[in-house]
Amino acid sequence: MNVITFLFLLSAFSIISGLVTEGIKNFYTDKVNISYNIMALVVALTVGSCGTAVYYQLNDIAFTINNIIYMVLLSLASGLSAMVGYDKVKQTIQQIMNSKNNM
Repeated sequence: MNVITFLFLLSAFSIISGLVTEGIKNFYTDKVNISYNIMALVVALTVGSCGTAVYYQLNDIAFTINNIIYMVLLSLASGLSAMVGYDKVKQTIQQIMNSKNNM
């Protein structure tokens, strides 16, 4: 995978992740008390990894170790870009730590 393909897929997955997250937020309005930052991260990781797998399958690219590493990196980058900004990432980490302390 070259840099141009990586950036193109990252842009596409960020847009898709944002739209799916907004759709889920609108669907669950005031019904469930969930952390939207964690939900956005999970959606972005899922969209990034599944989208990369679909890209590999449609372009007849083998699932080698390097390509699986690219898949993981693309899903992590998609998660970071979906949360946009250091304050959101910091807030998400704090929410995860608080949820572990409450269990």
